[in-house]
Amino acid sequence: METNSLHYFAEAAKDLNFTKTAKRLFISQQNLSNHIARLEEYYEVQLFERKPRLALTYAGEVVLTYANSIKMQEDNVKNILTDIKEKEKGTLKIGCSPIRTSIAMPILAETFAGKYPNIELHFYHHHSDQLTEMMLTGDLDFTISVDKIRHPNLITTPLFTDTLYMMVSAELLQQYFGADTEALIEKSRSGIYLKDFVSLPFVNVRSSAIFEDCFTCSGLQPNFIITTTYPQFFLPNFYEKIAASIVTRTIYLHIRGHLPANILFFPIIKSSAMPLHDISFIRHRKKYLTQYGQYFLTLTEEYFRDLNEAWA
Repeated sequence: METNSLHYFAEAAKDLNFTKTAKRLFISQQNLSNHIARLEEYYEVQLFERKPRLALTYAGEVVLTYANSIKMQEDNVKNILTDIKEKEKGTLKIGCSPIRTSIAMPILAETFAGKYPNIELHFYHHHSDQLTEMMLTGDLDFTISVDKIRHPNLITTPLFTDTLYMMVSAELLQQYFGADTEALIEKSRSGIYLKDFVSLPFVNVRSSAIFEDCFTCSGLQPNFIITTTYPQFFLPNFYEKIAASIVTRTIYLHIRGHLPANILFFPIIKSSAMPLHDISFIRHRKKYLTQYGQYFLTLTEEYFRDLNEAWA
């Protein structure tokens, strides 16, 4: 059986929409349908239920597992041969948590390119659950994200234990707390409860549940006046004159030295109900890690170790 047909079938199984898959793969819908029909004829089974909507049959799920396994083995052979031939040319497909690794990736990529200038880095910014699924299907070489799913086929290397901070300008505190501001700032340096600041306007971030969870797990109703998809906390004037923000320790350690003195950071004493997952390096047990992939892992471990030491 041609591996091309298995590849097209696996891609169609992701979308469950032949029109969308054909457009994404730059082939005709008829061509895609022909590949699916060829597989169904070869295995003498129906791979998709067509009505009431497109869905995999049980046989389709079995073939999908096989197709993903074939893809992973093919990637492994290519990666091993690349190492054998010592050709420093290839691709790394890296999954990243949208918020907490958005600052780290450019720094790691710059160092990596100094040693492997001919290796192309592909970054995929998605939520951890989606990254885990992409890892299990062999679509990624590894991820730097939260390990929410303890799967036996995944190897997890813990990197960083995160905490939360409230980022707020002294001017905004003065506007809301008046004469009590100075005393409040001094008291807050060792830690705060969000309930004491719930009257402040806040920035919300669509791409992460952390910010909203912070309030809901404390039984609070936040006053979000700014909602954004991907925040740029490291840029000057990040709404600090009109709203406070919640940042993770990863972000805090990067930006604290680049902001004016009037921007304050207070560690948040979080509710016990508030889940805050740690960052890990995650790879598939059966997927070959190239020499340059191993180098990226080493860089990542060193980078987060330095962050931990900066915290200490």
